[in-house]
Amino acid sequence: MYKLFNRSYTPLLCVILLLHVLVLSTSCGTNKYIAMFSDLPDSSRISLPQMQSPITLIQPDDILEIKVAGKNPETVADFNTKGGGTIGTISSAPVYLVDRDGNIELYKIGKLGINGMTLDSAKNTIKKLVDAYLLDANVTIRFVNFRFSVLGEVRSPGTFNVQNEKITLLEALGYAGDMSQFAIKKNVRIVRDSSGNREVGLINFTEKTLFTSPYYYLRRNDVIVVSADNSTRLVNEKFAKVSTVVGILTSVFTLIYLITSRK
Repeated sequence: MYKLFNRSYTPLLCVILLLHVLVLSTSCGTNKYIAMFSDLPDSSRISLPQMQSPITLIQPDDILEIKVAGKNPETVADFNTKGGGTIGTISSAPVYLVDRDGNIELYKIGKLGINGMTLDSAKNTIKKLVDAYLLDANVTIRFVNFRFSVLGEVRSPGTFNVQNEKITLLEALGYAGDMSQFAIKKNVRIVRDSSGNREVGLINFTEKTLFTSPYYYLRRNDVIVVSADNSTRLVNEKFAKVSTVVGILTSVFTLIYLITSRK
């Protein structure tokens, strides 16, 4: 009787095992990996069009680190301690908030309009004014609020503050841990708000046109939004559930088969 029982379970066990294999193989094939820049030629060296680095202009709500140096230690200390403020651990030097009118308030100098200037032009302007109070004056200036956000189908979404004044889309995705397996690489949006002028750019990460896009270099406060392929996610979740059920059934029938085959 046990032999009959074993014979009756053997075909059923084979069918369940085959079904399990089919479910797993189908599940793996439902989400094909789409490589970035798939239209690039297969070559060890690829030349891309030259791009000009973006010119970053000072605008309202920017936070600037301005440090003064020179031969008179007391005057230098006055400039670096009696002006500006501090922001946590972002900077040890005094920082200045550019107000809505594009001005900053400097020690001894008073209000200074720097809206629309580059860092170099603002540095030269401040140096000329500081020269009246300090011998061999030297001024350094940099942004301390270059931040961007990455949202959606990435491994570590969030807002990131960086010390660099120039960062690319690829570097930004690196901060966020890269796209997830369900990201739609052909439809990534860049939300840009520059002094009230808002725009949304569309980026296709599967094409080399990314490297010549005006959004390749980020600007302050850009938001990268990566959309999700919810249909693929749903299919994978359903296959995962079916695979779990089939796996349990396979284990149960295998156990029964092993127990009965020993008698």
